[in-house]
Amino acid sequence: MNHGIDIHAHGVPPQFLEEVKRTRLANVEVSKTEQGGFVLRFPGMQPLRPAAGIMLDFSHRLDWLNSQHMAQQMIGPWLDIHGQELAPEPGQLWVRELNNAMAESIQSSGNRLLAHASLHLKNPQKAAQELERCHLKLGMNGCMIPTHLPDNEQLHEPRFDALWEAAQSLNIPIILHPLMNGPAACMFHETPQFKNLYGRTIDTTIIATQLIMAGVFDRFPRLRLVLVHGGGFLPYQSGRLDREFGQAGKKLPSDYIKQFHYDTVFMSEPALRMLFALVGSGQVMIGSDYAAGPVERPGLGLTTALEASGLNEKEYEAVLCENAALLFNTRQARPHP
Repeated sequence: MNHGIDIHAHGVPPQFLEEVKRTRLANVEVSKTEQGGFVLRFPGMQPLRPAAGIMLDFSHRLDWLNSQHMAQQMIGPWLDIHGQELAPEPGQLWVRELNNAMAESIQSSGNRLLAHASLHLKNPQKAAQELERCHLKLGMNGCMIPTHLPDNEQLHEPRFDALWEAAQSLNIPIILHPLMNGPAACMFHETPQFKNLYGRTIDTTIIATQLIMAGVFDRFPRLRLVLVHGGGFLPYQSGRLDREFGQAGKKLPSDYIKQFHYDTVFMSEPALRMLFALVGSGQVMIGSDYAAGPVERPGLGLTTALEASGLNEKEYEAVLCENAALLFNTRQARPHP
């Protein structure tokens, strides 16, 4: 029976890219490749990597879900096309049309495909309004944003409290997703593959620590943030975090680690065991990173590591589906009207 929930996948609606190509929405250029993919170029920027293949597909992925015994998949647009480089007004128009296209793309899936909202973050108040629209008008119960922004803007700055307040009020979890060329990428000029392998996990670790130290969870105790790729290095260096920032008589920084939620993307069985020991099985959910790269290691299925982790039946079912169903309220997700 298919009953698992994959909370971390990516996709780009091809009809959105066709429309951008036709109208030059937000002055973004789009060209098509000979293989049927799309190349975007934001104003003043270099062309992006092509969006192609299964990244553009919103139907055949259902066959993949069946092969992995998964009931639902939550899809966030590829981080490359979020448009954070755009100025505030065209940026808001960009994500509004992107969110509309995402909602349209999942409409015929019978509630098996769900969409994460995308937000343009130059104006946190406007981002909060778009989050509310996506939830109330488009039926989106999740959101995915990048961990780092252009112009060295930082998500732990107080001006982003408007976004955290809206997410807490609407009861919408926000997935923090690192970029291929985030701050840590500068370390890996000689080995570009390390940008994806280690750069992303470093960036996740840094932003999560910054949010903890800036008191975001103290101001918004019901805020629900999800860290991808097993949380980067954050859960596994909790002792060093406490040694560096812990203060006598105060809550330890590592205590806040248990307030984040985590996915299982590319985590091994030993790493999962450690994560469960640190935060509990109730904070962990299945993730595939579908379309952004290989969705599984050769010969291993999406849940192979989870099955070997030693959880009892109740804990296993929680990680497989119940945690995500409760966190994202997936059973109440509504298709685009």
